[in-house]
Amino acid sequence: MAKIKVTIDRDGCIGDMVCVNLCPDVFEMNQDDGKSQIVAKWRTNASDLSTGLVDESLEECVKSAAESCPVSVIHFEKV
Repeated sequence: MAKIKVTIDRDGCIGDMVCVNLCPDVFEMNQDDGKSQIVAKWRTNASDLSTGLVDESLEECVKSAAESCPVSVIHFEKV
């Protein structure tokens, strides 16, 4: 099964939670800085909150989150 690489430009995140509301299996809010991060289960590196590899079955919710982000900081690609 293919994977989807998801990245968040956390510096540009405004913390509006649209991604979390649309795709909570992949995105969550960081309690320290109020910005979006990848859920620990999907992170490619435990210390990198902004990059993850998710199952292809989550592509539609990731796409919805990326398209709905008001500052366009979520990016994804099949790998």
